[in-house]
Amino acid sequence: VGRAVLAALLTADRTDQHPGSAAAAPAVHVLYGAGRRGPAASNPRLQLHAVDFAALPALPPVDDVYIALGTTIAAAGSQQVFRAVDHGAVLATAQAARAAGATRCGVVSAMGADPASRIFYNRVKGEVERDLRNLGFEVLVIARPALLMGDRQALQQAHRPAESLSMGLFRWLNPLVPHNYRARPASDVGQALVRAVQTAPPGVHVLCGRALGPQR
Repeated sequence: VGRAVLAALLTADRTDQHPGSAAAAPAVHVLYGAGRRGPAASNPRLQLHAVDFAALPALPPVDDVYIALGTTIAAAGSQQVFRAVDHGAVLATAQAARAAGATRCGVVSAMGADPASRIFYNRVKGEVERDLRNLGFEVLVIARPALLMGDRQALQQAHRPAESLSMGLFRWLNPLVPHNYRARPASDVGQALVRAVQTAPPGVHVLCGRALGPQR
């Protein structure tokens, strides 16, 4: 999803958002974990920052923040490490962006997010959504996809056999599955998130189902 968000931001025409404006297209700052591979995209607007999400530096002035951080309990190795990423790093990024002037935030969560859930994964997602709501963003857009479809090998992510099996089944069953639970291409989710952050009226907006598909 992060790659799709980045692509959408780098190809956006600023004049589409501000007709008649001669202002240059804004810089796009990307935060990624120190020691990890940064985005391969090359663009004069792109500025990369390798950071420690547990001790973020002050960010440059920003208008919008998009957060697509996330891991799995299997990859993290423990619930504690999972929470450090999916709650701690997400919230720290939003707080740093808010302090840098961001008024609009888009974040990737998950279907079933609920701070009162008995399921640990869903509970952490719900808790971070709750805490993001309290940061005072003018616009907060929360994307809640079910299963995400994408090329994990291109990102050098670990193979997930169970997820691969689910993906194959979902491709066949998708037309029969209720919209909220359909597998969604990560590219569609990223584009929908950017579109909503840039056009939604003030308030909190949750995207799921058809709202995460291509614009018609």
